[in-house]
Amino acid sequence: MSQSLSQNPFLSGKSKVGLFYVVLIVATLFWLTPVITLVLTALKDAGDFAVNGAFSLPKAIRWANFSEAWETGVKNYFWNSVIVTGFKVPIGIVLESMAAFALTHMHFKWADRIFTYILIGLIVPMQMTLVPLTLLMNALNLIDTLTGLTILYIGFGVPFGVLVMRGFFRTVPVAIIEAARIDGCSWFRIFYRIALPLSLPAVVSLCILDGVATWNEFILAQIFLRSDELRTLPLGLVQFSTQFSTQYDQLAAAVLISVVPIVLVFLFFQRYFVAGMGGAVK
Repeated sequence: MSQSLSQNPFLSGKSKVGLFYVVLIVATLFWLTPVITLVLTALKDAGDFAVNGAFSLPKAIRWANFSEAWETGVKNYFWNSVIVTGFKVPIGIVLESMAAFALTHMHFKWADRIFTYILIGLIVPMQMTLVPLTLLMNALNLIDTLTGLTILYIGFGVPFGVLVMRGFFRTVPVAIIEAARIDGCSWFRIFYRIALPLSLPAVVSLCILDGVATWNEFILAQIFLRSDELRTLPLGLVQFSTQFSTQYDQLAAAVLISVVPIVLVFLFFQRYFVAGMGGAVK
C-alpha cells in the first residue's frame, strides 16, 4: 500500500512542482484579465467597443485615445498628483526616519510610550477624523489647496513610516552608533552619515508604499478639494468617467496613463522591496 502511494505520480516531487506552476499560471491569467481588457479597450474606437465589446481584439489600433484623454483633462489631474506625491513622499520619509531613529537609538524618557502613541494612528479609522480635520483645515484656510492636502497626507503616513523605519534601525549594530559617539559625531551626523545610508532598502520600500498610497488616495482628496483644477488623478478619473460615461475608450486610456508611473517606479525599485519590509517584521 505504502509502495503504491510512493509510486503515485500525483504525490511525487516533480508533480507537485508542476501542479504549483499550473496554479500559478492560472492565477496570473485571472490577475491579468482586467489589465488585458483595459489595454484592449484603450486601443479601440468607440464604435468598435460598442459593436464587439471589451474582450475582442481591436480592428484598428487607435493611439489617439491617449492624447485625447490627456488633453481632455487627465493632464491637469496628473500634474496635481505629481506635485502632491513629489512633496509628500520625501518630506514624510525624512520626518519618519528622524523620528524612528530618535525613538530607537536616542534613549530618552518616554520613548516607548511615544512610539505606542504614534502607532495609535494605525488603529484610528480615517473616517473618525474627518469632522475635526475639516474644522481645523477651515480655520487654517487650507481647504481646497494642494498644500493642505499634502500636510494631511504627511500626517496620516507618519505611523506606518515610523513603524517600518524603527524596525530597520533596530538592525543597525549599536556598536557602530557608540563608536561614532565616541569619535565626537553629533546625533544628526550619525543619522544622515551612518544610519540613513544603511537603511536604504527600507527607505526605498517606504518610497514605493508611500508613493502608491498617495497617488491612489481618494477620500481626503474628495473631501478637501473643491475646485476641478485642483483635483488629483483618482478624483479626476471619477469626474472623467461621469462626464464621458459613454466614451469607454478614452476612459480606459486615462486609467492606463494613471497606472503607468506607479508600475514603472515599482519595477525599478522592486529589488529593495522585500529586504526593506523585513524591518517592519523585526
